[in-house]
Amino acid sequence: MENKQALTLVSPEFLNLDEIEKYLSHNFSISINSKKSLSAKCLDFEINCLNEKKEEAIRKYFNSKKIDICIQDLNFRDKKLFISDMDATIIGNETLDDLVKIAGTGINANIDKNSKLSMEGKIDIKTILDVWVNCLKNKPKELINEVIKKIKFNPGSDILIKTLNKKNYLTVLITAGFAPVSTYVSERLGFKNVVSNEFEFANNKFTGKYVPIVATKNAKLNYLKEICTKKTINQKKVVAIGDGANDLGMLNYSGLGIGYNAHQIIKDNIKNQIFYTDLKSVLFFLGINEIEFTK
Repeated sequence: MENKQALTLVSPEFLNLDEIEKYLSHNFSISINSKKSLSAKCLDFEINCLNEKKEEAIRKYFNSKKIDICIQDLNFRDKKLFISDMDATIIGNETLDDLVKIAGTGINANIDKNSKLSMEGKIDIKTILDVWVNCLKNKPKELINEVIKKIKFNPGSDILIKTLNKKNYLTVLITAGFAPVSTYVSERLGFKNVVSNEFEFANNKFTGKYVPIVATKNAKLNYLKEICTKKTINQKKVVAIGDGANDLGMLNYSGLGIGYNAHQIIKDNIKNQIFYTDLKSVLFFLGINEIEFTK
C-alpha cells in the first residue's frame, strides 16, 4: 500500500485551491500529489504522509483560520459503516435533560452542570441516567411528545444520512438517550439502525426504571465491535462521530473518528474535528463531491 494521506479542508467561506496549495507547499514543504475542489468551500489534497510535528502545525494553522481539517490514511478512505451519536451531534438537543426539565422534577439547577460533567467523563454516565430516570417516576408518558416537538436537527444532518444511504452505507444511530425519541430521530432522517435505552412504563406513566442498552462508558464501542463482527466489516471501514466521553471508545476504534462541537475529552483525544462547519463536512472528509449529495 502507498504511504499517502488525504488532507481535507472545509470552511464556512470560499477556499481558493491554488492559493491554499501554494501555502501548503511553501510553508510546510508538503508533497502534493493531486488536488481538487469538492465544493467552493472544500478542498481535498492527496499528499505524502506527514510526520507528527508537521501534521500538528498544519492542524494548528487551519484551526486558527476557523477552517475544519481532516487528515487520514488514503488507503482506507472508503467506508462501509457510519455510526453516530444523537444528542448534541445529529440533533442540537440533550433530550433526556429536556425531558427532566419539562417534567418539573425540581432539580433543574443541576441538570446542565451534571450532564456536562458526564460528557466530560467526570461523572459515570449510568449514575446520571439512573438519577434522571428515577426523577421521572409517576410522570405522564405523553411528556415525551413535548420533547419531540422541541427537537432541532443540526444543519447538514438530513443531507448526510440521505447521501450515505444512497451510497449503500450502513447508517447507525446510537445513543444513551431513549426510545421513542431516538426512534423519531432515526425515522425522520432515515438511519438504517437505531440503538438506544428504553423507558419502562406502567399505566402510561414512567416507572422510574429503564432497560440499560447504551448505559455504560463503553456501550457504544461494544456495540460497534459486535456489528463489525456480525457484518464482517473491518474497523478501518467505519466512520464515527460524537461529542462526549461515552463516544470516545467508538471514535478511537473507527477508521475515521470525528468530534462534532465536542467536549474537551474528545478535543484532547480525537484529531479530526468539526468546529466551524456543519455535518455535511463528514461527506467531504469521505471525499464525496458536493454534486453527489442527495438532498
